[in-house]
Amino acid sequence: MTPEISAAHRAERATRLLHRAATVGVALTFAVIVASAWLRLAQAGLGCVDWPTCYGAAVTVKVEQSSLPFAIMRITHRIAASLVGFLVIVIAAVSLGRMRRELGCARLAGVIVALTLFLAVLGTATPGAQLPAVTLGNLLGGMALVAAMEWLRLATFEAPSRARFAARPVLMIGIALLALQLTLGALVSANYAGASCASFPGCGGAWEMSGAMARLLDPWQLPPPVQGAALIDDPARAGLHMLHRFAAALVVIWWCAVALAALRRKSPGAAAASWAAGVLLVQGALGAGAVMSGLPLGLAVAHN
Repeated sequence: MTPEISAAHRAERATRLLHRAATVGVALTFAVIVASAWLRLAQAGLGCVDWPTCYGAAVTVKVEQSSLPFAIMRITHRIAASLVGFLVIVIAAVSLGRMRRELGCARLAGVIVALTLFLAVLGTATPGAQLPAVTLGNLLGGMALVAAMEWLRLATFEAPSRARFAARPVLMIGIALLALQLTLGALVSANYAGASCASFPGCGGAWEMSGAMARLLDPWQLPPPVQGAALIDDPARAGLHMLHRFAAALVVIWWCAVALAALRRKSPGAAAASWAAGVLLVQGALGAGAVMSGLPLGLAVAHN
């Protein structure tokens, strides 16, 4: 075997290994996000027996942490997170050997390593923290890690010309809207505003875009210490919830328009845009269903 053929064979093996690691990494990171959402929402009181009095109550945390489902989810979260860490080490090691040939993959691997370290430090330094900024960091960091893993999976599977992302303004705006919507959703959860609008599509009660609601948008301020009926009857929290709904409608309309335009033009990204629009429609349906059915834990986690 000539040196050129041997080098090409090693590069092909490295590409296959990266692809497999990224594929498994997407699944495991998704599992971490789901388990983390379940733990966070269960601690907030969703699914508690004395609903809605127990919503946001500190005693709920103690009860939930002693239950078998809570223990199972915590173990699942730790195992999946540990496996993700191992896969990231593999991805980093393999990418270092490919750096001169595939600089794009090496940079992407660096992003994955940085996100993993950020989430690990955040989780270790802020266990059980109530600060909305922590919820934001965990949720947005986890979603970004899934996206980076999927990007690496595609980059090691498709031809380079197809794997490269075309940074068109319409897609950049759509991604920015998604990030904004994720941020608002995390703030709704962190401020216990999920039950403040118990009907759909309207709020069914008083809600306002006020200075009090503006304070809830500050991720560095702890939520006011209220629980149960006081949370549900809070106009500021209802306003935050409605802002999340308005943003959701904007995101769905934008991506449906992108998908329809791509389908009409028969562009290569039509299938991906249609898939994204479909997922967002399902997310909207899950959110509406969760609100109208009294925020059951399973639906709330699925919407998350």
